[in-house]
Amino acid sequence: MPPASLFTVLRTRPLFRRLWLGAMVSGLGDTLSWLALTWYVLERTGGGTAVGGLLLCFALPAVVTAPLWGRAMDRFQPRPLMLADNVARAALVALIPLLDALGGLELWPVFLVAALMGALAPATQIGVRLYVPALLPDHELEGGNAAYGLTTQLPTVFGPALAGLLVGAWGAPRALGLDALTFLAMAWALLALPLLPRRKRAAGEERTPTGGGWPPAVLAVLGLTTLFYFGYGPLEAALPVFARETLGTGAQGYGVLWSALGVGTLGGTLLVGVLARSLPTRLVLVGIMALWGLCIAALPLVPGFGTVMAIMFVGGVVWGPYTALETTLLHRSVPAERQGRLFGLRTMLLGPAAPLGTALGGLLLLGVDAGGVIALSGLACVLGALVALPWLRRGTPPEESAPLAPP
Repeated sequence: MPPASLFTVLRTRPLFRRLWLGAMVSGLGDTLSWLALTWYVLERTGGGTAVGGLLLCFALPAVVTAPLWGRAMDRFQPRPLMLADNVARAALVALIPLLDALGGLELWPVFLVAALMGALAPATQIGVRLYVPALLPDHELEGGNAAYGLTTQLPTVFGPALAGLLVGAWGAPRALGLDALTFLAMAWALLALPLLPRRKRAAGEERTPTGGGWPPAVLAVLGLTTLFYFGYGPLEAALPVFARETLGTGAQGYGVLWSALGVGTLGGTLLVGVLARSLPTRLVLVGIMALWGLCIAALPLVPGFGTVMAIMFVGGVVWGPYTALETTLLHRSVPAERQGRLFGLRTMLLGPAAPLGTALGGLLLLGVDAGGVIALSGLACVLGALVALPWLRRGTPPEESAPLAPP
C-alpha cells in the first residue's frame, strides 16, 4: 500500500492522535521551560556564560542516560517509564515557582533542575518512537513519524513568541507553573496506551552489546544523521553575526531568518509521503543533506536580506522530511525488541552533535568571518553526504525488504 499522509493518520488513529496531542502540548512546555529558565539566568547573571552552562545542563546528561533508558525500554514496559518521567519533570519544574514564592530561589536549584530534566527527557523521546510502529501499520509509518515531527517543529515556530508573552506578563519563575501542567497533559495521553510485547531473555542467553550487531545500513544512517547535526551546528554560531555585520539587520531580522527556516520545515514535512513513494529512502536522506549544504553554502554569496530569507525558507523545505524518513527507515531496519537500544544510541549521538558543531563554529569565528563559517558549515554537510553514500548503498535496502514483524 502507498504511504498514508500525516493527516490520514491523525484522522483515523485515535490512540495515536491522543499521543500526538500530548506530545504537542509537552513540546510547547519544553519551549516555555527553555526560554523561561534561560531568561531567568540571563537576568540574574547579566552574561551569556551562565546561559551556556544552563543549556549544557539540559543537553549533556542525555549522553549518559539515553542508552540506559533505551535498554530499559527494551526490557520493561515503556508506558510506566514514560509516566514516571513526565510526572517527575512536572514536579521538578514546579519547584521553581514554589521556591520563588517562598523567596528562596537561587541559581543552583535552577541548574540542578535543568540537569535532572535533561537526564529524564530521553525516556519519553525514546518511548514515543517505540509506540509509533506499535500503534500504526507499516504503510502509515511515514505519516506517523511526520506527524510526530510536527510536535517539535510547531512549538519551535510558535512557542517562543507565546513563551515570551507569558514570561513578560508573569515573570520567568511563575510562567514555569504552566509548564508543569504540560507534562501532566502528556502523562494523561500515556494512560490510554496499550502494553507492548516484551520478550524475556532466556537463561544463559548473552546480552546484545548496545552498539554491536547493527546492520551496516543502520550504522550508516546514524553516522549520516550525526554528521548532519554536527555540520549544521556552526550555522547557529555564525548566523547572528552574519545577520548583524553582513546583512545590517538587528535582532528582529535575525528572528525572521529563523522563522523562515521554521515555516519551510513545516512545508517540507508535507512532502514525506511523496518522497517515500518516489525514491529509495537511503538516497533521499543523502540528497537532503547535500541539498541543505548547498543552500547554506550559498547564503554568503547572495545579495540582500530578502534573498537570504528565501534561501533559509528553501533550506527548511529541504530539511523538513529528513527526520520522519530517517526514523521510518530505522523502524523497518531493526526488530521491535531492539528498537529501544537503537533510539537510545541515536539520542546519545545526536544530543551533543549540534552543540559541538556550534562550539566549533564559535572557535572558527575567531579567525574566519561569519560568511566563511556559514559556507564551511554547508560544505561540511555536502562532504558528509558524499562520504556516507557508499555505506548506505551496501546490502539490501531495509525499506525494500519485507517489514519486520514484532516479536
